[in-house]
Amino acid sequence: MFGGLLNVSFNNHNEQPEIAGQLQRSLKRGRLAHAYLFHGPRGSNREAMARTLAKALNCLKNTHDCCDACDSCRRIDAGVHPDVYWVRPESKSRRITIEQIREFENAVNLKPSLGRVKVGVLVDADCLGEEASNAFLKTLEEPPAQTIIILLTAEPQRLLPTILSRCLRISFGPRDERTVSPYRAQLAPLLAKFTTADGQRVVNAYQLLAGLTAALRQIQNEIRQRVEAEMNLDRYEELEPKVREKLNDQMEARIEGEYRAAREQVLEELYAWFGDMLICVTGANDELLAHPEQAGTLRAMASRLSYPQAEANVDAIERIRDAFARSISESLALEVGLLKLSQ
Repeated sequence: MFGGLLNVSFNNHNEQPEIAGQLQRSLKRGRLAHAYLFHGPRGSNREAMARTLAKALNCLKNTHDCCDACDSCRRIDAGVHPDVYWVRPESKSRRITIEQIREFENAVNLKPSLGRVKVGVLVDADCLGEEASNAFLKTLEEPPAQTIIILLTAEPQRLLPTILSRCLRISFGPRDERTVSPYRAQLAPLLAKFTTADGQRVVNAYQLLAGLTAALRQIQNEIRQRVEAEMNLDRYEELEPKVREKLNDQMEARIEGEYRAAREQVLEELYAWFGDMLICVTGANDELLAHPEQAGTLRAMASRLSYPQAEANVDAIERIRDAFARSISESLALEVGLLKLSQ
């Protein structure tokens, strides 16, 4: 048993109601990501939320939450459900080993035996060793059907950028302890302009698309310049062509991984902005906003939207993220998603 973590439905996550609400809305819409990264300080109920999601996905009585009473919920609480697989660092080394990841891969690649969805949870995912990280990355790149993977960590910076880029990141802990996106200042004017613009919705959406595309190209170029300077392959003048090609491939993989992680932070900022608008539509206090400094702009826009419209805007950003996860063209995913935004 897991003392202190049992009998918790989405409605009972009083310390993290926003996260519980976000996951439950995604569950109702059938828009859950294939992989999540729950990160935050120790003691912030990351593991309890992962268990609640696993139960809600497989509850025999409820559709979008857990009952905590059926056989499936009780098995998950007891840690004996065959379709919910937990990986924890070994007690002595405090590492998640390659052998554990191979067992994990075998488990999640099997079809569900009792439940609807298989759930794999890596506790303290930052304890993945290099070999285990590379093996685990293959699972994230080709996620099994009917499977959701959840990584829990207090130190996301210790994970490979390529792992981070393939997970939907959800930050736990008090809001004032959460990390502000490094792209907030860059994106805020674009989002504020879109939010306050009058006139043709399609024209405004394409203006936002142009601004976001330019911002992403700038971010990508900055990453490339920094990585190329750090690796400085030109200093190896005598390298054989095959070795140089391998090093160049490694550099390109690093650039791509870091860009994907940065793009996810951009999407998270968009999600937070339109999530704030949804909060404003409900009439909640400004202290719940991720952008309290933009409360006036957000509330003015919220007054023009219905709840379904504000909810659809959040869903549009989720669809962009889902398209990226399925390797759909970046430009196409952004264009289709942004054209769905209401004003």
